[in-house]
Amino acid sequence: MGKVALHNKRGRQLFIVFILAMLTLLLTSIVALANENKVTVLASTLNVRYGPGLSHEILTQVQEDAQLNVLGEENEWYKVRLHNDQVGWVASWLIENDEVSTDTQVRVRVTSPEANVRQFASTDSEVIGTVFAGEEYQLLYRENDWTQILYQNRVAWIHSNLLEVTTTPTTQAVVTPNSDTVDSIRVGINPTNIRRAPSTDSDIVTTISEVTEFAVVDELDDWYQIELPDGQFGFVASWVTESVSNEVEANLPPVDTGNQQHYAVNLAEATIVIDAGHGGHDPGAVSSTGVVEKEVALNTAMILANKLRNAGSNVIMTRNDDTYISLNDRVYHAHQAQADAFISIHYDSVEVANTMSGTTTYYYSESEKDLAEAVNHYLTQFGPLNNNGVRFGDYAVLRINGQPSILLELGYMNNDHDLTMINTTHYQQTIADAIYQALSAYFSP
Repeated sequence: MGKVALHNKRGRQLFIVFILAMLTLLLTSIVALANENKVTVLASTLNVRYGPGLSHEILTQVQEDAQLNVLGEENEWYKVRLHNDQVGWVASWLIENDEVSTDTQVRVRVTSPEANVRQFASTDSEVIGTVFAGEEYQLLYRENDWTQILYQNRVAWIHSNLLEVTTTPTTQAVVTPNSDTVDSIRVGINPTNIRRAPSTDSDIVTTISEVTEFAVVDELDDWYQIELPDGQFGFVASWVTESVSNEVEANLPPVDTGNQQHYAVNLAEATIVIDAGHGGHDPGAVSSTGVVEKEVALNTAMILANKLRNAGSNVIMTRNDDTYISLNDRVYHAHQAQADAFISIHYDSVEVANTMSGTTTYYYSESEKDLAEAVNHYLTQFGPLNNNGVRFGDYAVLRINGQPSILLELGYMNNDHDLTMINTTHYQQTIADAIYQALSAYFSP
């Protein structure tokens, strides 16, 4: 009996070892399979949506280095499970890039001998240009059978069957005006410090107070090196400059926007997109007392939206709460609605506190200057702060916007006098009323 018991014991041990080995192999296979179905987010921020398409609302956002479990694929969108077991969708072709970012490296190449570029995603939409085989353009969006590209410094649509995705530009590619390399910049829109080294701690060489264009000598991180008129070299922070279009250098014709007119004959017929700047993890300018631009901008936008809705306008808000919305998603609202006007609401700041005050109206295309001047006229007439006039602004929500668009800076967060006013309901209502009156006049027969 002793030998039999010992034999049985050894048999059980071997059986247990065999089972443990099989379980280990099974678990290893499961882990390997799970890893095969994971993607890593390399973008700084990626939108996760409720459904497979840009028309679906944003569920949440994931940050760089996050890992997503892929559950399925539909129409070039990945169905993913997040760490909190939420399920959403991400664009597969942008999984390693900032979604709808203006500087994304994802490009498309034209495969058809000749193809029409349209204003909207429809064969009934106006043809705004023609592209040819081999030309490459920056990819912005995809929706159903259509792809949105950056075409001659504006957004446009082309049927996806006429394109192929590529991340390696060929020598035959046509370089669009929007390039990562900046050849020249515009400085002095607000008083701008030129520093001896690329740091805000460096000595100030001079301060530019008038709008001046400079050739870029070199780029270092977020700083441009420029040569001053007296021969000195200095550095200016990229975030206080505007890039100058390279259309001439690229031998491309300027964008012909024509004499674009609004089609709504009164305010009640107009579709107006109100864009409250910043939001979510992007606070915008923050005052020394803790007042945040994103909150003041949203409050002003909501007041304006209510006034316009009461007048019968079709009002679309890019955000109704403290949510981060990417720049291209903001513009997407205007294109989807074929908006008659896109009004972006902001509050400004400058490097040196209390050196600037008042309101400024920015436009990008000459065809939008009438809208900018109309709004600025009423801001001058009714706004309680000093008005700085109408200026060209190379802002993404204007530059890539195919609809009439302006951006308003309605006061300075780091000006003590401005701050005592802009953070009040009275000021926001006064400003909203001025914009409302301007739009009413603009859309009059």
